[in-house]
Order: sequence, then C-alpha cells, then structure tokens
Amino acid sequence: MPIIKGEKREQSIKIRVTQKEKDRLIELKTQDELASWMRELALKQNPIKRADPNLVRAIGRIGSNLNQIAKHANTTKELDANTLAAINRIETLLIKVINQYKGDNDAC
Repeated sequence: MPIIKGEKREQSIKIRVTQKEKDRLIELKTQDELASWMRELALKQNPIKRADPNLVRAIGRIGSNLNQIAKHANTTKELDANTLAAINRIETLLIKVINQYKGDNDAC
C-alpha cells in the first residue's frame, strides 16, 4: 500500500518494546529508518533486503581480480597455468562468499 503522492502521514501509532526488542528490530531492519521498515513489513509489502556491505566489498575485490586476469588474457591472447590457477582461486573465493552470505557452509 504505497503512499499516494501528496498524501501526508498525519496519524501515529505508539508501541512499547523492551531494549532487547528494540535492539533486535534495529538489527533486522532493511531500511535506514525503523519506522519505514516496520510500516512496509506490517503492510505486507516485500521490503528489499539490504546487501551486506562486507559482501559487496568482497565481490568487488573478486571482480577486480577477474578484470586483471581478463586484461592479461586479452593482452597476451593466452591463458597460462598461473592465470587458470588464479581463476580457480577466485571461483573458490566466490563460492565461499556466496555460501557465507546464504548461511550455509556447503560448497556449491
């Protein structure tokens, strides 16, 4: 139930929670503002899960490594054993990062 353009939120709802509950809500929220997240959750809208910054950085590093390998392969027009080994290490790291994010430790 998205807000209609020009429509103002003038009503408020007050709830009481314990400090532990508040901390947990803040930990679980997927938006900057707790109120926005709770409103979307309560109105059964599917909030977009915020990407873990550590995951984004890890994938960025992996992408940089792949770009370096691609540049090397395009420049030399060949893939030597060291380059293939680097690709295999990157693939292993990517699988590890994905499994860590998914919360399981099994390899794909």
